[in-house]
Amino acid sequence: MSTTHSAYKPGTAPIKAEFLVPSWPARSGSLQGENAATASAESCDTSVAQGQVETASYQIADGATTEMPKQDTSTGTLSAEAEPKRKRARGQNKGRQFARMDDDIALCANLAKGRVCEFADTCKFSHDLCAYLTHKPRDIPFIAPPADKDRVQQMNESERSAYLDALYAQAVASETPGPTEAASDPIQHSLRDDTQCPYFRERGACPIGWKCRFLGAHVRRVSPSKAVVGDEAQGMLQTGLELVVDDARYAAYLHRPSLFAHRQHADNDEVNWLPPGVARSLRTKKYVYEKAPVIVSTLQQESQALQAMPPSEAASTSLGKGPLRVNYALAKTEAELSAALPRDASPDTLEAYEDALRNARDGSDAAADTARVRPSEKRRLRWHGDLYLAPLTTTGNLPFRRLCASFGSDIHCGEMGMAEAFTQGHASEWSLVRRWEGERIFGTQICGAKPDFLVPAAEVLAREVGAGLDFVDVNCGCPIDLVYNKGAGSALLDHVSKLGRIVRGMSEALGEIPLTIKLRTGTTAKLTTHKIFARAQTEWGVGGITLHGRSRKQRYKNDANWDYIRTCADTLRESVRTWNEESRHADEPEMAPIPIYGNGDVYGWRDYEAHMTEAHVDGTMIARGALIKPWIFTEIKERRDWDISSRERLDMVRQFASYGLTHWGADTQGINTTRRFLCEMLSFTHRYVPLGVLEHVPVRMNDRPPPFEGRDPLETLLSSPSAQDWTRIADMFLGPAPDNWRFTPKHKSNSFDDASESQG
Repeated sequence: MSTTHSAYKPGTAPIKAEFLVPSWPARSGSLQGENAATASAESCDTSVAQGQVETASYQIADGATTEMPKQDTSTGTLSAEAEPKRKRARGQNKGRQFARMDDDIALCANLAKGRVCEFADTCKFSHDLCAYLTHKPRDIPFIAPPADKDRVQQMNESERSAYLDALYAQAVASETPGPTEAASDPIQHSLRDDTQCPYFRERGACPIGWKCRFLGAHVRRVSPSKAVVGDEAQGMLQTGLELVVDDARYAAYLHRPSLFAHRQHADNDEVNWLPPGVARSLRTKKYVYEKAPVIVSTLQQESQALQAMPPSEAASTSLGKGPLRVNYALAKTEAELSAALPRDASPDTLEAYEDALRNARDGSDAAADTARVRPSEKRRLRWHGDLYLAPLTTTGNLPFRRLCASFGSDIHCGEMGMAEAFTQGHASEWSLVRRWEGERIFGTQICGAKPDFLVPAAEVLAREVGAGLDFVDVNCGCPIDLVYNKGAGSALLDHVSKLGRIVRGMSEALGEIPLTIKLRTGTTAKLTTHKIFARAQTEWGVGGITLHGRSRKQRYKNDANWDYIRTCADTLRESVRTWNEESRHADEPEMAPIPIYGNGDVYGWRDYEAHMTEAHVDGTMIARGALIKPWIFTEIKERRDWDISSRERLDMVRQFASYGLTHWGADTQGINTTRRFLCEMLSFTHRYVPLGVLEHVPVRMNDRPPPFEGRDPLETLLSSPSAQDWTRIADMFLGPAPDNWRFTPKHKSNSFDDASESQG
């Protein structure tokens, strides 16, 4: 493939002429070879008589309306000279809602798992298993690779070819369902023997039980049901069926090797579960913080002392720099003395109280110095060359991170959570810290405007799930108005002193867990972040730092400024060198520079290597590049341009679906939650332009392709910008979507406008 750029037009992906088409169809053609023009005509519902010419409008995924070019109905082709006129919408679909999908009959959860319900007749859910199975939709067909091989790259050539052929055959079959046979047993009618349950395949047991939409994979027929043979029916509750457990596989799963020696739930591959009762104590404001109140009070006292100083003295003082000096013992004693002091205390009692306070404060400086967490006591982040998957709103969920890990990502950071929501015990926020046990390095990102919110959140994270966190990241780059207007995210870039208090306070509350920060170049075109780099490690004790090479005003437009990233990296390392050379630090351990990561426009291994060399960074954080092609991590590690086939991409979709089902559940609700997030992923992966249709490589991330068709019908389908097609792809693995299920894409603007989900 040629690498010349002679015909390159900035902003436009160079598609080979033979793959260009006049317009994107509203719905891609059949996988059996229906062409785009025919698909366009059918999906637009154009009502024309023979020989007439009409136009039709349709809405594609981004919310833009496209007028179809004139069509010659005698040939069924698009007019060559007609150009589609597209009225582009802007902004986001901010009112998106996704309805909860449940079964027609709400089956008791205990009964569904094959257990006896402790509530018996008082249970508000149904115990009529036969009625439930009678109304249960037919099992979903699901194909998976051999049990010991989760990715096609782990197979030999013959295994890979046979598996991908079978996977494609299932995809075709899902679009052309055969006739439905009359059920001889209405209670057992939903079972399929040719399906595989992701849970059962991986673990040897399915925790969803009777509610699983792949029930045929882990149930045994022991007789006809009572609908056929009456009281002679066997099995559970006369269904003629019994749930199956593969004892050997389940035992192997329970004793599997893990990064976590003491798992909270051996029968689950996820960690960082909030202990029982903690969420309730947070919601009811009964959670007892041991550190946060003292830390916040100490920060306030420091701030007041600095404000009282002349500017020259404040600049040279050690106050507000270095590890926070907190005396927890003194604070506890003061609280106890205050609680014991009567409201109507006599003068003698008040004098005794003041004497006791003075005695307690004697030697308090030494106690505070002993209590503080020194840099040497923090776990050091030794990142260099490790591939960092950025924290991504909505799409950075656990199944997607697990998918990226399978392609070679090393460092993961969970989706951004709000500090206040953590301290209020919101289940949705605490789900963001959930970690798959195979994630080698994992942290969570937190956002807030004040130490009063962030320090308590840091303490509860460290105390309740700290064993499963390798670091905690503070978001100082989110450009969203809702966050910025509250003083959080990128608003902190303009309040450096407050940011310093937040970092030092959170670092103290986290104990040995390192604290990292993610920044932008500034809030406006003025570059200001190098001033933060000069202080981040030497004054605040940050354990790692990432810089997105754009300002808040730029959001995700224009190119990332990697020259400025280099300036900031050099600034931090110079500040460390200066600190080590100062005589006042002669007795302290030598400070080693923390990992510095750059972020922005990494779309291939060439981008990665160029930035590593030229920007003086320890690594790059990858956001949109991973959203568009999750296999970018393989490309970087193997230094190659991977012309991934459409069937390999289809298996990637299967992989995400499998991970989603074992995370959100294989029941009706879990399947449709997986469907929603699979469509969210496809809203980015469809932007990938296959290498085989390009005139040259590499291409830039923001290059938009004109309408094109792929090298085969499946590649065309996977490249479609239509939400209808994303749902079609999801249906191949999750069964037909319910009639009332709809997916509304987040972005109205053209799919190739940089509307990344990345935070900051």
